[in-house]
Amino acid sequence: MKTEVSCAGIPGPLILAGTAGRGFTLPVVRDMDEKTSSQALFWDYLAPLKPKLYNFILKSLNFSQDADDVFQETVLHSFQYFRSFRREKNFSAWIFSIAHNEIRNHFKKSRRRESLFDPETVADGVVDASDRLVSEVFRFAARLKPREREIFFLYYESGFSISEIAGISGLKEGHIKLLLFQARAGLKKIIGASNE
Repeated sequence: MKTEVSCAGIPGPLILAGTAGRGFTLPVVRDMDEKTSSQALFWDYLAPLKPKLYNFILKSLNFSQDADDVFQETVLHSFQYFRSFRREKNFSAWIFSIAHNEIRNHFKKSRRRESLFDPETVADGVVDASDRLVSEVFRFAARLKPREREIFFLYYESGFSISEIAGISGLKEGHIKLLLFQARAGLKKIIGASNE
C-alpha cells in the first residue's frame, strides 16, 4: 500500500509504501522554525548522497526491484531519526549505517538469497574491453553473499574506508579486510579465467 503525504518544508510529496499498520510517523518538533530548519538541513545533507546511497542499496540487493522500497525506508527512517544525528559526526557514514540495517531487515523479511539480477543482461550491452571488465565485476558480485557484496560495494563503489565500513556494518576491521581480500582473490580468478 502506498500513501502520498506532503509536509511543509519538504520538497515534493513523500510516498509512504507499506506503512499502514506499522505506526510510522514523521518526527514531531514543537517549534516550527526548528522543524523547518531541521528538515532543510536533512535534505541539504542528503542531496549529494542520494545517487551514491541508492546505488549502494541497488547493488547490495543484487539489482532487485526491492531496492526502491529499501531506499525509501532508509530515507524515511533517517528523516525520522535525524534529530538523534550528532552534527559533528559523518552524515554519510550515519545514513549508510541506516541503509545497512534496512538491507539486513529486507533479507530477514524475505528469507531468500536468490539473485534477481541477471548478469547476462549486462553482458548483452558489452561493447569494449572496459565494458566486459565491468560486466565481469558485476557477475562476480552477484555471486557474493549479501554481507560480502555490501562490504565490497561500500569499499570499491562508495569509497568508504575500512574504519568507516566497520562503523556502518558493525564488523571488526580485520574481518572487513579478510572479506575484501577474499573478494579480490575471487575477482582475480574470474578475470584471469575470462582472459584466457
